Amino acid sequence: MLSDVELILIKFIKDKPYYAYELERLIEKRQLRHWVKISGTAIYQVLDRLCQKGLLEYTFEKEGNMPQRKRYHLTEEGNKQFFESTRKTIENIEKYYFKLSIGLSCRNFLPKDEFDKLIENRLNKLEEFLDEFNTTFEKSKELYPTKRHLIRKYLLAHYKLEEEFLNKILSGDEKTDE
Repeated sequence: MLSDVELILIKFIKDKPYYAYELERLIEKRQLRHWVKISGTAIYQVLDRLCQKGLLEYTFEKEGNMPQRKRYHLTEEGNKQFFESTRKTIENIEKYYFKLSIGLSCRNFLPKDEFDKLIENRLNKLEEFLDEFNTTFEKSKELYPTKRHLIRKYLLAHYKLEEEFLNKILSGDEKTDE
């Protein structure tokens, strides 16, 4: 099965051939880093790995005085792997690894008032994040009016659930001494 980054890169290249730099700009423009861990250098490394696996191939192109660049194309095997991984990604359950879980497991070593203050701080940061998150998606709605709404709703559901849970902790509705 393809990694998350491999699947995202193939998704774009499936639509049309790209240079690595174009993919970097596209990921930035569409704010994919809100929901996929992908750095600029990883893009180049993953593209090379996909070529080694035979899922992508490239042609060299040169425009004017610009240096020669690789334009990536999807192979038949890459297309097959894309569909297989997409299907598995949708139907399979993944484990969630949230850092908050580790902090909550260590909470009994903190005084209650400090723990509560930390939860309040997290809630404030979450509220700021959600404001930025919603603003970002509202701006991108102009560019992509019918795409990514499911992704936004899915992510928001998780953030809202965390917000609700943290508020229950502060209100005393959620036991913290277990």
